[in-house]
Amino acid sequence: MSKQSTPVFVVGNELVDAKYGPYLSTTQCTNLLLIGDRKIGQTVGIYNGTGIDEYWFRDGIEDGDLVAKSSGGTGGGILHGTASGTDTYTVSITGVTAYNDGDAYLIRFTNGNTTGCTLNINSLGAKTLYRNNDGVLIGGDIVAGGEMLCIYNSTTDSFQVIGTAPNTLLAYVTNADSVTLTKGMVVYAFGGTGDRLTVKRAKNTGDSTSAQTIGLVLSDSIASNQKGLIMMQGLLDNLSILPTSTWADGDPVYLGATDGSITKTKPHAPNHLVYLGFVTTASNGNAGRMYVKVQNGYELDELHDVQAQSPNNKDGIFFDSADSQWKARAVSATDIDANVSNTEFGYLNGVTSAIQTQLDGKQATLTNPVTGTGTNNEIAAFNSTGSTITSLSTSTYPSLTEFSYVKGVTSAIQTQFGLTTVAYTAPVASITSGGSAAETTIQTLTVPAGAFKSGDQILLTLWGTRTTGASSGVNSTLTTRITNISGATVIATVTGNRHHNYTITGRCLSDTSIIWWQNSPTTAAATTTVPSLASSGFTLNFSVTRDLNTSEFTLYNAICRKYN
Repeated sequence: MSKQSTPVFVVGNELVDAKYGPYLSTTQCTNLLLIGDRKIGQTVGIYNGTGIDEYWFRDGIEDGDLVAKSSGGTGGGILHGTASGTDTYTVSITGVTAYNDGDAYLIRFTNGNTTGCTLNINSLGAKTLYRNNDGVLIGGDIVAGGEMLCIYNSTTDSFQVIGTAPNTLLAYVTNADSVTLTKGMVVYAFGGTGDRLTVKRAKNTGDSTSAQTIGLVLSDSIASNQKGLIMMQGLLDNLSILPTSTWADGDPVYLGATDGSITKTKPHAPNHLVYLGFVTTASNGNAGRMYVKVQNGYELDELHDVQAQSPNNKDGIFFDSADSQWKARAVSATDIDANVSNTEFGYLNGVTSAIQTQLDGKQATLTNPVTGTGTNNEIAAFNSTGSTITSLSTSTYPSLTEFSYVKGVTSAIQTQFGLTTVAYTAPVASITSGGSAAETTIQTLTVPAGAFKSGDQILLTLWGTRTTGASSGVNSTLTTRITNISGATVIATVTGNRHHNYTITGRCLSDTSIIWWQNSPTTAAATTTVPSLASSGFTLNFSVTRDLNTSEFTLYNAICRKYN
């Protein structure tokens, strides 16, 4: 026969509410409290002779589901007890006979912990205490006298602890990077999505990837676009990134130059300084530990008392007492000394060492001072004693004005003169009347050694005239030869009854050979041989052939020059 609704009744002289009691025993409770009036989690009072113990229907509403809530007293609806010991904790709690998944116990710890720790209830076995994020407790997570909720997890055979001391700061984030984040990677705040921060791998090569550095990955891995935990402050353990070949206990840890990396070498500009914490345990395996405390360095223009957001090249930073701010501006001479001008300040340009030291190294007084006076625009020179200066008279020496003509000369003047075209000219010569009709030399022109060399171009011009006796049909011929008349090669000839002029060009084929062309009138080329242009030079012979009536022939011009 099933039990029906439970009435209110009297035990002895006391009015009893059958839904709570108090009952004289658990047996009385299960007999009087009908099934229809029971609920999971329902609390009842059981009289213990001096007070009331609270029991509850923890996992069901059958008689066997009624268990004690605590080890004694009248307060609290959850099993609790006070643990003794340090790191290896023990506690006694009434009614606990086994560890069941999800069992929760409120534990007051007499002593704080110094490292990873265990809890043993009623000698059922010591179980490791984990933070609620699945990491084992570390030193300082339990404070003396603190109370924490310990929940048994049958999967890990451990207690998950809620309420550890606030020496660890975590954040639940989304990986916005394109790669999986692994434990120990450094991340920066990239943005937000919904109620979570998004992060990417940080590095120190730029402001955008370092200024918002926020922590290190705590989860074993966080796939792209997935969620996980990062540590912003606290002891991060089980790290494989701290080998003893590189790291030692106590080393500082800085943000590295590659994505998500760390370094023990302090970064300097242009890289950005981000301090991440320090190594507490270096390890070649995965037992490395570091304490995380991110401290981001600041750019100069990010400081609250510096106004230097848009500096110009070579600006300085100067303190302005009017508003107690440091400001960027161009350096002025008055920044050094109020009596120094910017022009005077510019004279420092080119100084390579201490000015006073250089001045002190100079002779204070000349040992042999030089004295004397001079005349304007005249060159100064020492006298015979070497201690007096006088001026050199322009009647003998060039003036300073004349001397200034040397300005602009780029090499030896005489050498340049030697390269200048030089003309060799034969004097005017005449033949008077009564001369023979045979070819007669009228003039010669000697070209000295070295005037020409192989490859040079020669220009020879001649002009002569019959001054008397010229008539139609009566001609004379002007001939040019090398060296002599008899047997010498004819360079050019011209025939006329009065004026005779022509131009000859030549080219030095070698030191001993010249080829000639008569340009007017045009004739075939003639090649002549000379002893040596370099050592002997050559002689040009100008001769005239005229009729017996000619009274006079005059050669006015015979000019030989180099024109290349």
